[in-house]
Amino acid sequence: MNQILKDILIDRLQVAEQALHSETSLEDAGLDSLAIAELDLLLAEHSVTTIGEDRLASVTTIGALDQLVDEHLAGR
Repeated sequence: MNQILKDILIDRLQVAEQALHSETSLEDAGLDSLAIAELDLLLAEHSVTTIGEDRLASVTTIGALDQLVDEHLAGR
């Protein structure tokens, strides 16, 4: 898992480390729409552009979220 994403999820959004499995749904991990919006802002602090709430909300699992963040960071 991307270390930046992992740090944000655990330290800033209070997601339990045990919930960080690729098949865990965002909902089961405790990430609601407000948390997704906050995640977008926190990720923006670590990169030049934001991913966007719509794109973040389009993924449904921790694994898909990790892949999206990796793709975004690789393409910046």
